[in-house]
Amino acid sequence: MLIRRLVYIGLLGSLLASSPVYSQNETGASSDAPSSMQLKGQVIKVDVQLNNLTDARLDISRARKAIANLYDEVTRQQVTMNYSPNMVGSMMIMTPRPSFSGTFLPARKEWVDESMADIVPIINLFKVEVDTAIENNRQVDVSDATRKKLEPLRAEVFKLVKSSSDTLTQLEGLTNARSYDNQAIASASNSLDKQMKDLDKNLKKAISLLQKEAKSRKSAS
Repeated sequence: MLIRRLVYIGLLGSLLASSPVYSQNETGASSDAPSSMQLKGQVIKVDVQLNNLTDARLDISRARKAIANLYDEVTRQQVTMNYSPNMVGSMMIMTPRPSFSGTFLPARKEWVDESMADIVPIINLFKVEVDTAIENNRQVDVSDATRKKLEPLRAEVFKLVKSSSDTLTQLEGLTNARSYDNQAIASASNSLDKQMKDLDKNLKKAISLLQKEAKSRKSAS
């Protein structure tokens, strides 16, 4: 299964919790300076979040490969071979050169379905993870400085998850049609790939911030 690991990881919990709204203690009580044992526990939590985000980036990579496969399928063109004469010494050699017609070949349903079967679950699970993160009011133990840096990443991730979900809906409609609009599918695939690429960039930035946080806490423990 393309995203078997994402079923159980808290993909966006750490980014969601970067917002002060979600990161405050539910009792509102102030906490004393963390003990060595508390710091060790917090380091473990940060490490778990790092693993979650790293797994998410791996699955995004797999989704982008599936999107690329779909794009390649709907942009196939008729190829003809032209032969150009080339003189090699006293011999003439006919060199074959491929020529593309510019007209898309009909997309093959079995390959379109195969690509969509890989793409659909991961986009849907990203959406589920965001909704679950809000519902569970997840928390993450990071410093105020790190939380402020994570906040714009969190906002951008929410935006990208929503837009990718909308693009997926469009793509599903196009690929479920009786006849394929190759150009429209190619365009939607490009949009979805860009959204996945931008999402990956934000997760990479979050990983970098959490790595620095974990290193700092390990030094303090």
